[in-house]
Amino acid sequence: MDIKHDTVQTKNEKTGDIKEGFFVYIAYPKQKIKGNRWYMTFQDSLATIAEDKEITGQTLRVWMILLSELEFENYITTKQKEIATRLDMHQPDVSKAMKLLVSKGIILKVKEGTTTAYKLNSDYGWKGKVSNMEIEKERVLSQKIVDMQKVREFNNPLAPEVEPDFTEDDMPY
Repeated sequence: MDIKHDTVQTKNEKTGDIKEGFFVYIAYPKQKIKGNRWYMTFQDSLATIAEDKEITGQTLRVWMILLSELEFENYITTKQKEIATRLDMHQPDVSKAMKLLVSKGIILKVKEGTTTAYKLNSDYGWKGKVSNMEIEKERVLSQKIVDMQKVREFNNPLAPEVEPDFTEDDMPY
């Protein structure tokens, strides 16, 4: 069986040499990414958490599990008992870590109807559509769910309010 292939010519613009060849398709296996869950975070928020001397050891471990189980629109649905079991911690220690994260404004305790839910503060990360993140930030501000100025003062009462060193043009969205 004689197979006819069309050839392709390429010209080297510097030397004028012309080479003749074929297009060849080489299939590479698609790389597998471990897991498919994600969330978006902000570098400044990571620095804030890392620099906070009260957020250590067990609290950081709880924080990491919360992020790994984050639901869309930043809902946290993992029970404290599940976290305690998974991290081999006592449940009161998980509760203490949660209270600290809430007091820092990192985790928000929000009332929705007759229930209270926990959500990641959208200033610290987001899981969902970016357009919904902006709506959530407005909702948190308008409903005074958390007063970020008071949180900043609580975290560092001696720090003066600093104007951001960026403009709206620097924002990625």
